[in-house]
Amino acid sequence: MIILDEEVLLKKNLIQSYKLYKMFWLILLITIILDSLTTMLFMQKDGIHFEANFLIRWLALHMGIAPGVIVGKFLQLVAAIGFSALSLKYSRAILLLLALLNLLAIYHNLEYL
Repeated sequence: MIILDEEVLLKKNLIQSYKLYKMFWLILLITIILDSLTTMLFMQKDGIHFEANFLIRWLALHMGIAPGVIVGKFLQLVAAIGFSALSLKYSRAILLLLALLNLLAIYHNLEYL
């Protein structure tokens, strides 16, 4: 794929990102799962309207708590895959940023349980 007159090898970047940063991908998946679980517990206890993430709140209102959270977190994983495929150079930073945001969300959710 050519982006801004530069050849970007999406599949190669994604495979290389996985090979180089396996541990970061694993950490991201673990934080996604933990954030999903704590968000669902938090929303069941206190209600959907207290959710800070607008997209997750909207999805939960229209699809239900569990499907909304799962779809929202799936979209987060798709974003991580997409950005990692676009730029191997920034792949590690993207994975760490998403994992740290998930950890912050987990902490926030556990505060309210």
